Parts: sequence; C-alpha cells; structure tokens
Amino acid sequence: MPDESPKRRNVGESQSSSLPEEVPMSEARRQRYELEEQAKKRFVTGDALHIRRQQILGYREELNAARSQRNKRRVQQLERIVVEAQKADAEFVYMVSKERMTVAQEAGLVEEAQMWQKEAEVARSVLPQFNLDGLWVGKYSEDGFEMINVTYVGDTLVAHKVTGRKNVPKGQVTFQVDLSLDCPENAKLAPLELGERAAEQWGSRFLQRFAGQGQVAAEGHRNAQWMDGHLILVNEYFSFAWLPLAHQVFFGRPSAELTLKLLKEQQHQHTDDKAREHLEKCLEETESLEDEMEAQESIFCSHNQEEYYSQEGCFE
Repeated sequence: MPDESPKRRNVGESQSSSLPEEVPMSEARRQRYELEEQAKKRFVTGDALHIRRQQILGYREELNAARSQRNKRRVQQLERIVVEAQKADAEFVYMVSKERMTVAQEAGLVEEAQMWQKEAEVARSVLPQFNLDGLWVGKYSEDGFEMINVTYVGDTLVAHKVTGRKNVPKGQVTFQVDLSLDCPENAKLAPLELGERAAEQWGSRFLQRFAGQGQVAAEGHRNAQWMDGHLILVNEYFSFAWLPLAHQVFFGRPSAELTLKLLKEQQHQHTDDKAREHLEKCLEETESLEDEMEAQESIFCSHNQEEYYSQEGCFE
C-alpha cells in the first residue's frame, strides 16, 4: 500500500534538481541549467536565509552602536560583514540589481544596464515566489478540486481559474500578489513559524508570505469583490489565504491524470463553441505531454490526492 503522507525532508533541506546524465539537452538549455546550479550554490535559501537575515539585523545594530561611539575600525569591519552577508540574499541582490539597472538605463549606459539586468535575472531564478508558473490544483471547497494557471506580469503574480463555474468561473483571476520587494505590505510581514511537528513534515520551520488580493463572489459570479489575502510558500507547494474569510486553499502540481480529469469535467459543463474549442485544445496538448508529466515527482503523482488534504499537521 503506498504511503499517503507527503514526502518528508529535514528542516532547511532543499529538493535536488539534478538531471540524469542520459537526459538529452540542447546547448542553450545546458548553459541555462548550469547557471541555475551556480546561482543555487551562491545564494542562501529556506530556513538558512531566515537565520542569515536575523544575523544581519544583529550586525546592523552593532554597526549603529559603533557609529555612535565613532569607532571607525569597528564600523569598517561591520560594514564589510554586512555587505558580504547580503550578497548571499537573492532578494536583496534582485532589488539592488533592478535599481542599478534603472539608473544605468536612464543614464544611457547600455552595457552596464545589461550587466545589472543579467544579475537581476540570476537572483530572481532562485526565488521560489517567482518560479510558480504553470498549472496548480487546489481544493476550494467540498465540491472538489479546481485548477489554476499562474503567470507573471512584471513582479506581480496572477492566478487565473482554468476550471470552476459556481462562484469565480474559469478565465477569471482568483488571486493576485504584488511580489515587488519594496512593497510596503510585504515589508511588514514576518515569516510564519511552524511548530516542531509541522516543520518536520513540510521541511521548513519558517514560511515566507506575501500580501495579495483574492476574489470572492456569490454563485454565478454575482457581487464579485476583492479582499486581502496572503500567498504562503511551503517548499514546492504554496497556499493562498482569504484573510477576512479565514479560508485557505493549498496548491500542489497536478498529475497528468488529474489534469485530464478536471479538463474533461470542465469540457462537459460548457456547451458554447468557443469554450469547447479552447478546452479541446487544452486536452490535446495535455494528453501529448502525459508521459512526461507522469515522470515528474509530485505529491499528486505519488500519493492519494483526496487523502492529501485530510492530513494532520499542515499548519500548527
């Protein structure tokens, strides 16, 4: 009987993304993969990043004290420590690189702007909040699963419904999140700290979160409105919480089997030609990728999907 609990890892342990040697890759893809691997070694992630940031805050307090005491030697030492520590924070590097890129562009310094743009892209490549593109499935209600598609407009994450008909129908935005690092709302949000049992289960003690807006509506998409919400990162999964409703939906990558099931159900629920044509195209593309998708490791591929949402210890 297969294990119906999620795959566990040690706290702070990252998921390996190494590819088997026999997997064929174009030269461009191989170069991109090598750059991604270098970036992962360069930057600190997960719980280690939270600890690093706490250390930097401590160094900054010492730095302020040294400045007030006019201890120049100690000031210089602490400034070097802070600069080196921040180089391992991808969010900090991303923010600074974008700012310097803008300054260079405004000054007409094309090569310098391109250099900072490349640096920003490298840092962004390891930030989990910017790597959620594609299809996800969550259980919005007791009625069953719904599928969403995540895309980005600049630094804004946008999640559209791929299936759904009762309240917020397919094609509508279900939630959107401003991920820009200078967003005032995000600056106020400290990571969520899990209890010991949940931290062991999900592989992280500190869960990063971002402020956003989630759409709600009465049946038939009547009285649609937006309300405050939080996007919460949970390793290779994430959730979105509609705060005023105290309602949270947990999302995971769908298996090919579940993707096909949801698309076929949605297809039967619509009779207009345009909707049917769109869904038939989605089905054809999904079926052609079925073998490849089934080979991927995912909670929806290797475990009972209904049981996944009834587990204990998700958020203590």
